[in-house]
Amino acid sequence: MIKNFYNVLVLLTLTIVVNSTMGILLPIYFNLENTTIFQITITLFISMSTAFFYLRYLNKKLSFLYTTVSKITEEKPDTTLPKQNLKYYFKNISYFFNNLEAILESYNRLITEQNILLKEHSLVNDELKNNNLARELMLEVSNSILEIKNTEELFKLILEKLISVIGDADKGSFIILNENNLLEYKSAIGYDISKLKNIKFKLEETFLWKKNYGNITKPCIIKDIRSFDSSNINNATYKALDTINALDVNTSLSTPIIIDNKLYGMINIDSFNINAFNEEDLLVAEYFSNQVSIAIKNHQLIEKIMYLSKYDRMTNIYNRCYFEEILSEFYKKASRYNENFSVVMFDLNSLKHINDTLGHAIGDILISNFAGTIKDNIRESDLFARYGGDEFIAIFFNSNTIDIENRLTSIIKYFNDNPLDIGHDKITISFSYGIASFPEESKDLNHLLKLADERMYSHKRISKSK
Repeated sequence: MIKNFYNVLVLLTLTIVVNSTMGILLPIYFNLENTTIFQITITLFISMSTAFFYLRYLNKKLSFLYTTVSKITEEKPDTTLPKQNLKYYFKNISYFFNNLEAILESYNRLITEQNILLKEHSLVNDELKNNNLARELMLEVSNSILEIKNTEELFKLILEKLISVIGDADKGSFIILNENNLLEYKSAIGYDISKLKNIKFKLEETFLWKKNYGNITKPCIIKDIRSFDSSNINNATYKALDTINALDVNTSLSTPIIIDNKLYGMINIDSFNINAFNEEDLLVAEYFSNQVSIAIKNHQLIEKIMYLSKYDRMTNIYNRCYFEEILSEFYKKASRYNENFSVVMFDLNSLKHINDTLGHAIGDILISNFAGTIKDNIRESDLFARYGGDEFIAIFFNSNTIDIENRLTSIIKYFNDNPLDIGHDKITISFSYGIASFPEESKDLNHLLKLADERMYSHKRISKSK
């Protein structure tokens, strides 16, 4: 454009110079009237040439406009733009001026469509940003699973992350469905969880159930929580929530947690603002809830693995491997501080005969009942573990042999007075035991275990002979 402007200036300057020169030189040879006519002719010629040149230039530039309009016409057959009239020399200029209104309307329509498209792209970009942020936060949750001690810590961490990623979120609660099909609060941010834990309610009273007409698989937004709750939950629950100021928010976003196609629980994110949440927040919450389901399932799996690494699955007491690990630590501590403890080895009597005659299922019931009774009759500070198939071991701290024998005698009496009822038969649980004390009888742990084992077998032989 600047170059073309320079060309115009050059032509104008040239016109002025030529006219001035002719005004000086021509009167020498021609009269004044002829000179003026000649000057006018030259000026008109240069002006018309310049105009023609720029009309051609403008016509060429407007060809791009016609190409664009043609493309729009092909893409949108319903357009009202006419075709180009080829009879005109400056056909693009003619087309432009004849269809200026239609072109401007189409241009405005195109700009509007582009703005809508840009807005959609902006929403998609915002959604991607939020999804990326949610993904990063869930990665933090996943990386923390091994360090989290219990599920309530996991629930609180999930709440913190979700509140941080959803704009306008002020509070939140994590609710799970218990074995009685009642929903109970397990974690909360911004609420007194100790008070919320006393409140339980039915699934049919929840935001998800009422808002989605029983479809609990999708998140939803509730506006004006107080009026919603007062008309959907029973009066006692409403009053309980109102008393602890759990209804002092205006908007809530509720999203379900589905694990193995079953409702596990739900997360409620609350805001003091009216109309705080939007469709974008719903998408983020839905993505987050899907990831939370995976995180909780992984945590449950890790908890199960950790449990099985420490406990015997049948009896729910320590297994041998974990017991020996704990015993080693206690032995070092007792040796260092001169503390005393007693080892007791147990062996069930006649278990093989019961397995052979009544079946292993009955034998398993006998083992479980024996372990449960012993566990219920020892102190929490004592240790009890399954040592083998029908062998068990216990560590009694700060107890002498007489106290332990008195305790075991009372357990034997309990078994004699309460035989197992297995339908048409009754089985009395019988066991043998051996006791060895540290440090009186031995300061060597292996020798102590061997001593208790020998005494247990000696007790078994005496029982058989009787």
